[in-house]
Amino acid sequence: MAEQAKIQEFEAGQVILRENTPGDSAYIILSGGVEITKRIEGQRVVLVRLGAGGIFGEMSLIDGSPRSATVTATEPTRVSAIDNRRFQIILNSIPKEVRPLFSALTERLRNTSQMVSSLSLWERLIYSICSIIDMSAGVIGTPRDQGYTFVYRDLLQEICRVLALNHEKIEEAIRALASTELAGVESDEKPEQDIFQVPDAEQFSGFVDFLSERLSNIPGFPVPNRKYCQLSVKAQGILFYLKNQSGRLPRDDSGRSHYDFDKYVKESVESLHHGVKDAILRLQELAAAGAVKLEKFSQVAGNKAIVFSVEDITRAQLILLQATDFDAIYEKLMAKH
Repeated sequence: MAEQAKIQEFEAGQVILRENTPGDSAYIILSGGVEITKRIEGQRVVLVRLGAGGIFGEMSLIDGSPRSATVTATEPTRVSAIDNRRFQIILNSIPKEVRPLFSALTERLRNTSQMVSSLSLWERLIYSICSIIDMSAGVIGTPRDQGYTFVYRDLLQEICRVLALNHEKIEEAIRALASTELAGVESDEKPEQDIFQVPDAEQFSGFVDFLSERLSNIPGFPVPNRKYCQLSVKAQGILFYLKNQSGRLPRDDSGRSHYDFDKYVKESVESLHHGVKDAILRLQELAAAGAVKLEKFSQVAGNKAIVFSVEDITRAQLILLQATDFDAIYEKLMAKH
């Protein structure tokens, strides 16, 4: 990429990019160094410093949005500038089905940054960092067993750039994450070679969904892929009850059980001694959690019905158990601030 680009030189103190201005080029630092800063609540905050090999300006190049920060040379600096035309030539060499991933990832990272840029609340910060780590795993992460690793320094720099928050606050949150079973830091004799590890990618992605649900009342936060809402004790009882009833219920071609709604109310009240209101409310709770579906009319049952599979119920039970573990991790993280 650098060979196809234009070489530019800057003196110490010279601004290379300015925040909120249009951007159509990305830069690779060939020699020297830069400081990336942003105005936050009227204060100039240093996000990160980059040296030779560092890259900046690529997000505007991908999505055409204004620059999210100011970049200033801290010493005599040479950079390789890749304009939009050259970048498109490079991008066109990538398979078509992969190209949308660049724009999608950039958009999601910008949205994540906006969630915490005005209010750097600890809870939002933890969510945003987890979200960036999860999204970046396939881009800058290295697969390892069931998880992945990052060069700690590179990950820290990337998160600082995306969230536009100061280095100390980001590192505090990353270290807090590394003190849980979700992640860890492998120290090396040379600090620049420290490794940030996520041992279980599936578990980490689940925790992102868990946090997303905890913060779903805040505008702008995405709908989680999985529901980790804590079910009431009575709803948990009905979950087990439905699983036990599935063997005697009629099934559709997909193998899902269809439980006549009126029969459910009558039989569950008799078996669980909840009362009609509780039987209906707890069922709605299960539907909201995604464990069952409610159909106004089922051809299989010949009436309105509760539709579910044993796999749905088992998955809901596993998620419920995982939610308990995630809640403990969440409380541990919140206690650190």
